[in-house]
Amino acid sequence: MIERQLLISTESSPAVGTLVAVCDSGPGVPPEDRERIFQSFYTTKVGGVGIGLSICNSIIEAHGGRLWASANEPKGATFQFTLPLHSDALSPGPR
Repeated sequence: MIERQLLISTESSPAVGTLVAVCDSGPGVPPEDRERIFQSFYTTKVGGVGIGLSICNSIIEAHGGRLWASANEPKGATFQFTLPLHSDALSPGPR
């Protein structure tokens, strides 16, 4: 049986904002594909459409963030994104 792992973590700092990381133990992403996987209609899967990561990237960038992928050792990938902190978004609105 193949052991599969998925780890999701978050952290927050005034300098970086909010950082979310999703790490897995899958096959990973080849280095030559790490930038292209965020382009529309580019896929590494046989039956893939190539729009999922592009949509995620567009949403994150529209909110002032950044999305990227890196390799895990000995296998797997980590997808991380940052979003800026906005103090007005944290304060309660009128009731």
